[in-house]
Amino acid sequence: MKKTEFYVKEYIKSYDMIDEGERVLVGLSGGADSVCLLCVLKRLGTDVTAVHINHGIRGKEADDDEEFCRKLCEDMKIPFAVFHKDIKALAIEEKLTVEEAGRKYRYECFENQALKFGATKIAVAHNKNDFVETVIFNMTRGTGLNGLSGIKPVRDNIIRPLLGVERCEIEDYLGELGQEYRIDSTNLSKDYDRNKIRHIVIPTLLELNQGAVKHIYEMAMEAQEDYGFIKETADKEYKRHTVEIKKKESVTLFTDDFDMLSLPVKEIIIHEAIADVAGKKKDITRQHIDGILELVNKDTGKSVMLPYGIRARISYGKLIITNTDYPSEEIYYEINKNMFEYGTKCKISEEESIELWVEDRKPDTEIIKNNYTKMADYDKIKDTLCIRTPKDGDYIIIDSKGNKKKLTRVFIDGKTDRERRITWPVVALGSEIIWAVDLRYSEAFKVDDNTKKILYIKYDKKE
Repeated sequence: MKKTEFYVKEYIKSYDMIDEGERVLVGLSGGADSVCLLCVLKRLGTDVTAVHINHGIRGKEADDDEEFCRKLCEDMKIPFAVFHKDIKALAIEEKLTVEEAGRKYRYECFENQALKFGATKIAVAHNKNDFVETVIFNMTRGTGLNGLSGIKPVRDNIIRPLLGVERCEIEDYLGELGQEYRIDSTNLSKDYDRNKIRHIVIPTLLELNQGAVKHIYEMAMEAQEDYGFIKETADKEYKRHTVEIKKKESVTLFTDDFDMLSLPVKEIIIHEAIADVAGKKKDITRQHIDGILELVNKDTGKSVMLPYGIRARISYGKLIITNTDYPSEEIYYEINKNMFEYGTKCKISEEESIELWVEDRKPDTEIIKNNYTKMADYDKIKDTLCIRTPKDGDYIIIDSKGNKKKLTRVFIDGKTDRERRITWPVVALGSEIIWAVDLRYSEAFKVDDNTKKILYIKYDKKE
């Protein structure tokens, strides 16, 4: 067994990458890294299959890569599949960079083909140099401990058996085997940011210290261990502080004891919250996280803008991260008294409705005591009732003496989010509020001993 094979075998074992008898799908580009990965796994006795993606970008060179991979798998008696895609067109269609579109399509193909071939793991050929390039790239863009951790050896069913092997070792290993490989001309260009790191930054670091790649790798692996411990704590705190999560729409967190948490835990919570709204973590930098940490200590109503059209704001001890604003359309339904007799239901949004109906008061009628169904004395309603959004001048009776409180004050006392107030459903008679849903119910319309008919008002929300 060759040195590289032994090292990869031990690396696979240390991260529990492959169980005995598992079939592994290898992403095969034809370059040195993926060819090395295929050869090592095959020589270690792994049941492998391979997939090649022709991105339709490099013309004849890409076609030659495809033919090379096909011939290699044929010679090694490895099942092989190839996919063709115009990645530039896909990038335009999905508003992604060419690199993002290529990665997205590759992994979709890998997952689909793994199912077809019965492969339980997908092996990709990132090596130690790729790992270090990623760490440096993250540092230049602004990152935290997770970005310093680089690439993970295992993520779900994706494994990276060569992550601990340097690129020069891969080339030496293929030389020992007498195994040819393809060279992607785009990897030689210095037009791409990652290639600048590969061809300019890392060689300069190696001039300063020949162990630079090794040392950066070791630092990042320590960061991975530290991050793993902190992430476990942060996940628990994220769950504890969560008021509401609507994936790809909004996250609301309590911030009352946020200052009691350690800075790394707070940073991870915020990063995860933004990612839950954005649906991705790309372009979320330390600058954005720091902006939210500053926001947490500011007054209600303050906000900051984030990538992807997302906004974070503070509202009465809550941090709200959202990509949507509350709709500003007014709600207005007039309901005549004769409509109550037969019952009526008003849809006030896609998720919300208010239902009204009248019943005779009976000796055994129980007074309902919950936040979402109210009972009003039907005979005290002398005018057309409205279900609507709030207006200037609205007020509510707060005691048996007839004392009033402005609805705006009710919102403030209830710590109601400022942006939510404009669409808050209320049941009203003119400017007099019978019920501000889930906030305050008028004392003037409550059922008493003289009540003969009861108007039931029930608020429903899907969630």
